[in-house]
Amino acid sequence: MKLRDSIDKRYTKIAVYTIITAVIIFVLCMILSISGGFFKKIFDVIGLVLRPIITGGIIAYLFEPVIQKIEKTFSVKSARLAAVIITTLLVAAIFAGAVFLIAVTVRNQTNKVTIDSENIKSLIGSLGLQIDEITTKIQDWLSENSSILGDTFGKITGIFGSVSDIASNLFFSVIFAFYFLLDSKNIGAYWSRILNIFVKPEYREKVQEIIRDADRCFSGYIRGKLLDALLVFVMVTIAMFICGIPYSFVIGLMTAIGNLIPFVGPIGGLIVLLVICLSENLMSKFILGAVVLILLMQIDANVINPRLMSRSIAIHPLLVFTAMIAGGAVGGIVGMLVSAPIAAWLKIEFDKYVDQLEKKQIANQKVGQ
Repeated sequence: MKLRDSIDKRYTKIAVYTIITAVIIFVLCMILSISGGFFKKIFDVIGLVLRPIITGGIIAYLFEPVIQKIEKTFSVKSARLAAVIITTLLVAAIFAGAVFLIAVTVRNQTNKVTIDSENIKSLIGSLGLQIDEITTKIQDWLSENSSILGDTFGKITGIFGSVSDIASNLFFSVIFAFYFLLDSKNIGAYWSRILNIFVKPEYREKVQEIIRDADRCFSGYIRGKLLDALLVFVMVTIAMFICGIPYSFVIGLMTAIGNLIPFVGPIGGLIVLLVICLSENLMSKFILGAVVLILLMQIDANVINPRLMSRSIAIHPLLVFTAMIAGGAVGGIVGMLVSAPIAAWLKIEFDKYVDQLEKKQIANQKVGQ
């Protein structure tokens, strides 16, 4: 028997494909190592462009039901445009009002911190120190720790740069969201056409089912969380006002924002409550406010939230926490917000796949019997 006849052609083809794949991977790795940071810059540019597009798409998805309801109230041809403009102006007004109230609160609290220069001088004199000596010591310390100060300044500059990036990303995300909402029907028709062209007829129903599952998870979770945050904001604001704590609006707002992120809860509200009570010398009311705030969050977690989340899929808290870490690393606060519904969606598809395998095994066992 010839050597050619003893060779299994099927496994030979697999081996050839494996060798070719390994060679291609090796060549690509060599190109990446030689090119240095060229491809990294390309990926950074792609991420920079995709980030506001994805964020804008999420914003448009969240406000699409509101746009549709407002659109139905108009009978003119440009009803869609009017609905988008009205919603945009309404959201901008709410956002501007919240920022204004927070700024006023911060300014009022800052104005209460007064520095009496004469008292400081008398304190220094009582300690037996001279202003010139202190100035000399400060200059010596600055010269000895210049590297530490440089690193600190660099970190502060980096923080301001991150804030600037977030602001620019939010600005362009709003622009993308505006046009997504304005032209949502054409965008939906376009992607339906793409689906019909590239997906075989026998797989279209499965793909549409996956899309419906994703929509159910996202709409049930995200919109439910937003409604829950609104209810928390109203309850906490009214409760803090009844307790006689100033700036109840800001406390309710920070509690609602913290409630959007899983496992954060009332931390933001408690921090703001503590700062306000310290500046106003109302520590007795802080204890009362903290107890009321924690009680309201327990009511929300055990009564209100489960009802609002009835349309979403229940997943294990450990999976939510893991998804939060991944979502936060990829997309920051927005990533943390959408991480849980994505995890729920993947769990649905995995459970369906497991059910299909189980049905096949049961069918095969029946055939074998």
